[in-house]
Amino acid sequence: MRTDTSASSYTVSSEVSVKQRKVVEELPQIGYSLDELNAKRVEPKWRIARFTAIGMFWAIWGALLAGSILIIVLNNHDVASTTSAPITSTTKGK
Repeated sequence: MRTDTSASSYTVSSEVSVKQRKVVEELPQIGYSLDELNAKRVEPKWRIARFTAIGMFWAIWGALLAGSILIIVLNNHDVASTTSAPITSTTKGK
């Protein structure tokens, strides 16, 4: 025989989610609301700040990439050979 527990589990889970929503609604708001963020988004000061931050991120990322390539290229001759050359005898006519 099959017992239908899905309805009771749905009721319990909905009660938990209602309690969680109440707890979240009781918390004080930190930061801007969505309407305030949308208003700030179009201000020229924040637009410049966003583009500056994005530009600085890519400039630093590019500099790190170029620096690592430069280190590899400039120190390429200092790498020890991993294979040894065969030893050959150059004595002739003995």
